[in-house]
Formats: sequence, C-alpha cells, structure tokens
Amino acid sequence: MRTREQLIGEIRYAIRLCQRTARLYRRVQTAGTFIGVVGGSAAIAGLAGTLPSAVTVLGGVLISLAGAALIAIRPADKAAMNEADVRRYQAIMVKSHQLNDDALAAAIDEAHAGDAPEIEPLRNVAYNDVALELNRADAMVNLTFAERLLRALA
Repeated sequence: MRTREQLIGEIRYAIRLCQRTARLYRRVQTAGTFIGVVGGSAAIAGLAGTLPSAVTVLGGVLISLAGAALIAIRPADKAAMNEADVRRYQAIMVKSHQLNDDALAAAIDEAHAGDAPEIEPLRNVAYNDVALELNRADAMVNLTFAERLLRALA
C-alpha cells in the first residue's frame, strides 16, 4: 500500500520522465533535420560543381543517414506520445485532491498501462529532478556519464 505522498511523488516522477523524454526526442528531430538540410545543401552545391567531390559524397552520406535515422526512429512521433503522457499525468495531478488514495492509485496504474516507451538512462535524471523539486538534495543519486550527457541533452 502506497501512501498519498508516494502516489503524488510517483505522478511527479512520471511527469518529469515524460517531459525529459519528449525534450530529448524533439532535439533529436531538430538535429536530424539540420543534418539533412546541411547534407542536402552540400550535395546540391557539389552537383553545381562549386565544391570538391568529397564534399558532395559527404553531403550525400549525411542526408542518407539523417533520413534513415528520422524514418527509423521517428522522434517527432515519440515526442508527441510523451507529451500526451505528460498531459494525462498532469490531469491526474489536478484531480488528485478530489480522489481518495485507492482511486488515485488506480488512476496512476491505468495511466502507466498506456505509457510511451521510456529511455532507461533518463530514469535517474527524472528522479533527481523530483528530489530537487521536493528540496531533497540528500536523496539524489549519482549519475553515470551517459546519464549526465542525457541530462544535458534533455
């Protein structure tokens, strides 16, 4: 049995995790678009004969990789799914004052059932966000290099 504070903390954690995940996917989408534009520009400039052939080849490779990554990963779709999860958890947070503990736990469990896939290294980052939000710096966990990198990106 979870206490009310634990349930509210779980909602806050889910919100932060989904926000971080959505932000990471949006940034991946932006970087992929930028690489695609740069690669396409290099390829077109190479076709015009103003750049060396190596730049044309590199531009073609960049645009191919960016296009393949954006098609395979579909970061914009994943970001949208996570943003929908954020809205769902925020709605539960708003209603939490009207629900008893059992109804709140059921609402959280129901929301978890439809969650978008998570990025595992962002879990500790989101946990630290909630710990700071609750003024519990003593409860923060040490982050690995990959987690610190993702914290900076997301």
